Amino acid sequence: MLQRLAAPRGFRRHFAAFLLVNIALTATNIAMGAPWWAFWPLAVWGVPLVVHYLIYKTSTIDDAWVEERTSELHGKSYDFSHIADIQRKPTPDGRKSTVDDPPA
Repeated sequence: MLQRLAAPRGFRRHFAAFLLVNIALTATNIAMGAPWWAFWPLAVWGVPLVVHYLIYKTSTIDDAWVEERTSELHGKSYDFSHIADIQRKPTPDGRKSTVDDPPA
């Protein structure tokens, strides 16, 4: 069952059905002029849709994605030596920080 939930086609179908049904319900609600009752099907169906999306997205993570994301974050990082300098400065009570190594 999780394989079906993780398939891109399965999520796209679920999302399309969600959109079509809720557009129709909202249009009906607007045409009737009643209080906005179409919110409840939207909200109730939205929760399983979000869970389905999270299952789908977590199933697409592989080693290549992890490496790509790691290198992207590493490229955005900058020199952390200023953090080590701050950690080596005396604390307000006069003691030095115990951390001497800069973050990796």
